[in-house]
Amino acid sequence: MVIESKPTQKVEAAVQAIPTTAPEHDVRTLFPRKGLVEYWYPAIEDRKVKNKPVGLMITGVQLVLFRGKDGNVAALWNVCPHRGGSLMHGDCHFEGTVSCPYHGWTFDGEGNVLAVLPEGPESKIPGKVKARKYPTQTLRGMVWIWMGEGEPAPIEEDVPPEFFHDKGIMLYAWEVWPLNWAVAVENAGDAHVPYVHRDAALVMMSPMGLLGPKGIRTNVINDRTATFGIRLAPPKNEPSENGAEKKAPIRPMITYSSFFPAVNSEWPKRRGRYMWNWISRWAGKRRYTKNQPIDKSGEWSGMLHHLPAFVRLDYFTHVYSRINVPIDGDNTRQIYVHYAKAPNLLAKIYEKLNFHMWHRWAMYSNFSVQDFKAAGPQRYDTREYLSATDAHLAVWRRLLLKARGMQGAAQAVETPAEEFSRDRQVEVGMTPEWGPGSEPKGNGSS
Repeated sequence: MVIESKPTQKVEAAVQAIPTTAPEHDVRTLFPRKGLVEYWYPAIEDRKVKNKPVGLMITGVQLVLFRGKDGNVAALWNVCPHRGGSLMHGDCHFEGTVSCPYHGWTFDGEGNVLAVLPEGPESKIPGKVKARKYPTQTLRGMVWIWMGEGEPAPIEEDVPPEFFHDKGIMLYAWEVWPLNWAVAVENAGDAHVPYVHRDAALVMMSPMGLLGPKGIRTNVINDRTATFGIRLAPPKNEPSENGAEKKAPIRPMITYSSFFPAVNSEWPKRRGRYMWNWISRWAGKRRYTKNQPIDKSGEWSGMLHHLPAFVRLDYFTHVYSRINVPIDGDNTRQIYVHYAKAPNLLAKIYEKLNFHMWHRWAMYSNFSVQDFKAAGPQRYDTREYLSATDAHLAVWRRLLLKARGMQGAAQAVETPAEEFSRDRQVEVGMTPEWGPGSEPKGNGSS
């Protein structure tokens, strides 16, 4: 009999018993603090795992990564089953193995004990004990790890389609946000962009106007995706009934500022930030008139949230994905994925130079830093009053309740925050997309 060592009480209860009559019941309390575990998560670039073990924490579980006998990255629970030694502080003395730094218990990529070095080759431990293994797959230079307790789900359900072919170019960056994963992933799909990012370089180059009180409707696709943007397409001329070509309608003018009577002032106060965007305006116009969406699968195309914790934006010239990987209950590793078509070598060189010399700073160091400054000090334990522009957020939270490992939570009653948002949506002519015991619908964009 082989005994497998594995974490005890690794997963916090996914669904807590919240009385539906409680005055402050809130859907957020149903989310597992350390993240959804029945999913594949990106862990580390394959090239960063060399001849030493690497430690990494995901969903509150400390892992050790090393190269297995087949050359691929393997992942074990970091705790040696002997006496709790830290495998990440050990060594890879032999090809395809990791050895505990305390008593030399040596494991292969499957978690089998191959040798106990101080006891010699006659040790009776090999074949009796196993360390907990976490399944891994390496796609496009990124190591993905299955953190669940059950059999791994098809990885295609959790990973974008560009990871399953060798076309184009894939570039990565990462940073750690010291805040909970649920807070981090909610930083998209609402009205914050024209305010928080009003001075971001990318926004000044391609200004975003005030959104108004209505917000954007959400489409739910395959119970894994919640879109939060209209899927843009180049305007096309269409034939009229008599056969003559009918020109595409002109897009409405963007409102960059408005007068607010209650404060007797316009906002934004200064428009100077937009005066020089004529320099870059042509590039943005060309992007959406000369290109098609990079991904047309539906589930991964457009601007969207995707389970377990993706924020994904298709800009036609490239796709930006921000994957919020829970480290523990208080920290989130942001893995940024930049994918571009780059059909030839010259295009690949250009994309790589553009990424490292400009886009990495503009999107992450400049744009995302502004996000964290707003979301970092945010309270997540107080009562909310959601606006109509938070309609997508309410649907995304309902979709989270239908994630793997959250069985039963989808029947949670309408919360006070959702009820407040429902009233605001009715005021501006929107139809709320959830209700007591209902499923998120999503009938297009308004």
